Amino acid sequence: MVDKTSVVNVTQSWLEKGRTTAYYARGQTLDDPKESTQGGRFLYSGYEAFGKTTTCVDKKYGQELYTSVQAQGSKHRDADAMKRLIIAYTKEVEKSAACDTPPQ
Repeated sequence: MVDKTSVVNVTQSWLEKGRTTAYYARGQTLDDPKESTQGGRFLYSGYEAFGKTTTCVDKKYGQELYTSVQAQGSKHRDADAMKRLIIAYTKEVEKSAACDTPPQ
């Protein structure tokens, strides 16, 4: 059954080089995702996930691209699904024009 009050938001944000996914996540949520993988590159919970790209670096402005997926309004929680989703989403962002289009 689909929860009709749920909203899924995906975002991409450029941050100063050298930051961490945990730093990025703190700016996006009031919660503290407890699960992590790949040395903290990805953080996730049952309804939120945050990632850091490896290839999207803007040398001119010294920034790196981060990603997030947040499912809001649903009572359903699935940390494993959020982990798979953020990893897949981040890989696709790395292959997209967003990776080559730093902020102006």
